[in-house]
Amino acid sequence: MDIKRIDRTQIGVLLIDVQPAFFDWAFPDQNTESESLLVRYEHLMMLSGWMDLPLVATFEIPVSENGELPERLEAVFPAEGQRFVKNYFGCMSEPDIAGAIKKLPIKQIAVAGAETDVCVMQSVLGLLQAGYQVFLLEDCLFTSEPQPAPALRRMYQAGAIPCTLKTMAYELSKCVDESPYYPEAWEMKEHPGTKPFPKNFTPPEQWPVWTPKL
Repeated sequence: MDIKRIDRTQIGVLLIDVQPAFFDWAFPDQNTESESLLVRYEHLMMLSGWMDLPLVATFEIPVSENGELPERLEAVFPAEGQRFVKNYFGCMSEPDIAGAIKKLPIKQIAVAGAETDVCVMQSVLGLLQAGYQVFLLEDCLFTSEPQPAPALRRMYQAGAIPCTLKTMAYELSKCVDESPYYPEAWEMKEHPGTKPFPKNFTPPEQWPVWTPKL
């Protein structure tokens, strides 16, 4: 049986349209759900930067109205991350984005962003059609649509793999003493050549509660 497992040497991250305008539409009251998402995006980018995971971020036009990343996410965006402005809802319909992804030395992509039932869904279908293993970070998705379940089912039926950021973090680290967000265990073992871990990274168990829109 072919079991899909996250491979640190093979996975990249696609962050789709995490822009202030989409947050305003989905969370007009700036509630606890939006805060839960922002915390997860911060940790996704910190983890990507520390583990040198290729990261591609997209921004839907008009950027002058939709904005780019919220300020707190700009502060943790990986130095090697790539940014693209897009017109098509599906990322793989944009030649420059598709070309950039195809140049990356990866076979797997973790997908996060907005909107679940539009840009995320169309991008995921395009990635699957291009032959990538897609891990859908369901706790890192949002939309103004109150019923995204049909879009999620469609992506999973097409071959996307359900996942969460916590699951991804533990699958990437693999064992206790390779999980730097547990300092006592991490410090018991030598890690030569490893870059300093972000000081403001908190263990997944301390992240705000995630409430799925299903």
